[in-house]
Amino acid sequence: MSMTKKAGFWISIFFIILAIASLFRYFNQKDRDLYADEIITHTSLEFKKDLKAFLANVGSITNTVKKDVSLIDVDRVSQDSLLTYFSQLISKDQLLKGIVLLGSRRNFVLIHNNNSWIVTHSPLKDTLINWKRLNNKLEPVSKWTDPYNYFMELSDLNSIKVSYLKDGKNVWKTAKSKIPEYRDLLFNVFRTTSTDGKINIVVLMYKTGELGSRFNNVLSFEQPLVTMITLNDDEITPIRTKDTTLISRYEKLSENVADVINTWHTQHKEQPHLYHFEEYGKTYWSRIDTINESLGIKAYTLTIAEEDLVKTASSVEDAYLYAVVMFLLFALSVFMVTFRKYNQQQKPPKTELDNIPPEKILEAIKKGETEHIEFKSSLRWDYREEKVNKALEDVILKSIAAFSNAKGGKLFIGVSDDMQILGLQPDFDTLKKQNVDYFELHLRKLINNQFGIRFSNSYLHMQFPVIDNKTICVIQVLASEDPLYLKVKNNQGHMVEKFYVRSGNASQEITSLQEINEYVNDRFN
Repeated sequence: MSMTKKAGFWISIFFIILAIASLFRYFNQKDRDLYADEIITHTSLEFKKDLKAFLANVGSITNTVKKDVSLIDVDRVSQDSLLTYFSQLISKDQLLKGIVLLGSRRNFVLIHNNNSWIVTHSPLKDTLINWKRLNNKLEPVSKWTDPYNYFMELSDLNSIKVSYLKDGKNVWKTAKSKIPEYRDLLFNVFRTTSTDGKINIVVLMYKTGELGSRFNNVLSFEQPLVTMITLNDDEITPIRTKDTTLISRYEKLSENVADVINTWHTQHKEQPHLYHFEEYGKTYWSRIDTINESLGIKAYTLTIAEEDLVKTASSVEDAYLYAVVMFLLFALSVFMVTFRKYNQQQKPPKTELDNIPPEKILEAIKKGETEHIEFKSSLRWDYREEKVNKALEDVILKSIAAFSNAKGGKLFIGVSDDMQILGLQPDFDTLKKQNVDYFELHLRKLINNQFGIRFSNSYLHMQFPVIDNKTICVIQVLASEDPLYLKVKNNQGHMVEKFYVRSGNASQEITSLQEINEYVNDRFN
């Protein structure tokens, strides 16, 4: 079995094993009863892992910014310096959307918007905010003025600065913009203290609609509602939809979630708990779990409609069934491709061998023996002994095998090593019938007995041109798809197999089994 066939076989087996495993998972999942409370509990625990990873990433950025900003005077540093530093920081983090830096007299805002940047560096007392749009090279593209600040009111920031940040903790807020595309912004606010004692506020900006890489498990549901509970018991519910018709529904659900959270505070001692309620004619499940007071977040609530839970869980069953079909199709495709390649290897080569014109033959003879051309004086007539020598027939077969095991070539019978045209008449005279047809019949029989009829018909072409009034034999040999071994008798009279290849202008035997294996693997696989 060739290496290609083996590889295709094992790849097909691999996909079949995957299909069987998926089928097993499908029936295992199908036999289980789907309970909404079980599904949301499992989903909530998976979400908790994602949320912890997200908060750890936020914590890393927070520490970096605190360290670097504490070394500068925010009110005096240039916009270009801030732009260079924060654009590099944001570019390194796929989740970070923008950043706000609030000093005592100026504020700096940088937002990554699609393939451009939006920036402002304005005095805090200004009622209007001047914005610039920059390209990826931080070159100005356009500018405009806004009468409001969509990311957070300055009064809110100042309030946070006074009331919450004095103990150095992080605060989370959501955007209050009326613009749908800015409604799902989530802010992490913290303070830094410079070396001269000045307090600055830093806001890390995230777009919840772009956090899918972190929260795939939850975002697979149609309308999940995530509420984060801060250390100050504030409830942060970032809305990630641009569909304005759903906003009122989210707000109404948030009221129900607020009641659930209040119950959690008063009756369940802030321990993980599962709740359910009805709204809009549907049953909703809400699970609250703690997060170990990480970066200003101490707990979260995950709320999903029961029908959404069951529907999504059922789709998992279908996914396993689709996987079965997909893996079986892969296995079948690999098998068919491998089978086709194997069949192509077994078929005769597409190369058509035609008679060589006499002038081309004479031209080749004049060039002498090469890697692809060899001369033999006769098939079986020994010119030195002047008698029949059947051992010479093995020499002809050796040359054919060597050409076939290499790159192919042409064997001229009736031409001496010194390029003299001798002809085939001495060989004719040794045969039962002294003509070209019987000579070819005899030579074909030798080749068929050694290498098989398929090889003789598919990889050889014989012609008998007349050169200088003498008939010679020209055998064109194609490179074969499988190695040829020559069976001959050794000195003890036993049949042995020998392996020949072309080396320069000679046919050379490879005697080492290791070398034969290496050559065969390299040439035929």
